[in-house]
Amino acid sequence: MPKAMEVIDICPELLETVINTFNTEEEKEITQQIVKSFLDNGFPVKVKHYNQLCMKGIYRILCFIKKNAETVIINNKGMGHDGVSIQVRIDERSIFERLDNFSENIRKQILEAANCGYCSSKCEGKKYTFTYQGKEYTKCRFICNNFSFQNIETNDISNLIDIINNEILYNQTHTK
Repeated sequence: MPKAMEVIDICPELLETVINTFNTEEEKEITQQIVKSFLDNGFPVKVKHYNQLCMKGIYRILCFIKKNAETVIINNKGMGHDGVSIQVRIDERSIFERLDNFSENIRKQILEAANCGYCSSKCEGKKYTFTYQGKEYTKCRFICNNFSFQNIETNDISNLIDIINNEILYNQTHTK
């Protein structure tokens, strides 16, 4: 009997299999660039594949900087959205000072991300609090309720790659 879920190291063939489930060229392009950024920097990328009948065809690409904490999760479907969703954990908070540099779509999704619901004692001291155009925002650092980007457009790709590469650089230069 097959396992309900497998976690497999990514390889070009598996990446192609997952990408072939995507709806748009933008989803394919951003995914390829994200995976390349992590692999080029020597970080692990894994694929979670669900084998249950009710979850047939659902994949999650897990990109790690730290051993047990995903920095990026790319969901091909099944996250309350028809297309790809990209969840990003942002540790380098200066990114919030550059919101005006991002496309309207990316900026809007950052600002409209769910507020921190203090779901865990781990939230204390780790939530994001920042001000944008005179309004204060409090967002969650944990991937369960973090920034999720959907409906990626061509002009959003460079912004997301900038955010992700900024995270990689930040985590390479800051020990915790």
